[in-house]
Amino acid sequence: MKKFGVAIIGCGAVAKNHGKAVNASKQADLLYCIDLDAKKAQEFCAVYGGTPLVDYHEILDDPSVDIVHIVTPHFTHADIAIDCMLHGKQVFCEKPLAINVSDGQRMIAVSRKTGCYLGICFQNRMNDASVAAKDLIDREVYGQVLSVVATVRWDRHGEYYSKSPWRGQYDTEGGGCIINQSIHTIDLMQYLCGKVTELTAIDAHMRETHDYEVDDSCMANFVFTNGATGVGYFTNCAKLCKTADVEIICEKGALLVSQKGLTITTTEGSSFIPSEVATGEKSEWGLSHGRLIEAFYTAVATNKPFLVDGTAALEAVKIIQALQYSKGKTVKVK
Repeated sequence: MKKFGVAIIGCGAVAKNHGKAVNASKQADLLYCIDLDAKKAQEFCAVYGGTPLVDYHEILDDPSVDIVHIVTPHFTHADIAIDCMLHGKQVFCEKPLAINVSDGQRMIAVSRKTGCYLGICFQNRMNDASVAAKDLIDREVYGQVLSVVATVRWDRHGEYYSKSPWRGQYDTEGGGCIINQSIHTIDLMQYLCGKVTELTAIDAHMRETHDYEVDDSCMANFVFTNGATGVGYFTNCAKLCKTADVEIICEKGALLVSQKGLTITTTEGSSFIPSEVATGEKSEWGLSHGRLIEAFYTAVATNKPFLVDGTAALEAVKIIQALQYSKGKTVKVK
């Protein structure tokens, strides 16, 4: 079987997960690594292979490139993805899909027009805990979902922003804690429990710092399609914490989806399904990048739907935009 020719656009911190996944796949060869910083591209290629470039436009007309991974700052996702799809490239893009709903809709429209895949990297959907929880909820093993609590307690300040000046600015990051760190948990919440129909939220810049202008904390109430209600607490002010949980209360039991695994609690006791746990500085990312990327390659190869296409990923952007706009008032999520 012919391998896909792959180009990775953006060679920053998270790109290493993409480089590892491409190298581990039997379905792909890494041809190009592209970054505006030539040194970053060269150093990335030294580790993962491929040819370094500084301008992604150079690969648009290259017939050897089948799939493009977009691992660039948030505000660039829409234009780069659209350029690539208009040139016949299949696109796998880091989260978020875009920094606002309208850009996301533009990306989806081009994907439909060209027939090109648009996949988004919500890798936590493929954690063992998430897969098990999704199956149990879909089969209503513990009845209907009644209540949800989504929690993210991380720490982001100082060098996290100074090393990457696009972070911490609304124009380039699209927000802070909500759109960058909490988006995975927000996506997982609505993926497991159903679409959010309305919410009320307060987001704020709580730290007395000029490191960033964006939100670092948010509290929210959610209402889901089936009438279930939820509460969210998201912050980047929790020093030394790396917690991201979704607690789901059903009619006959409770499911706690955490980075460590799935805890199931009923009147008869509790059980635990572990997930493989990452370690190190960026352990919050989990270990499912490779699983999701391989699933994307398989979807493209077999012409089958992909788990997290543009339409699926847009739901999280809709929720985030509503969280930012709410300011204490109820907002419909359409």
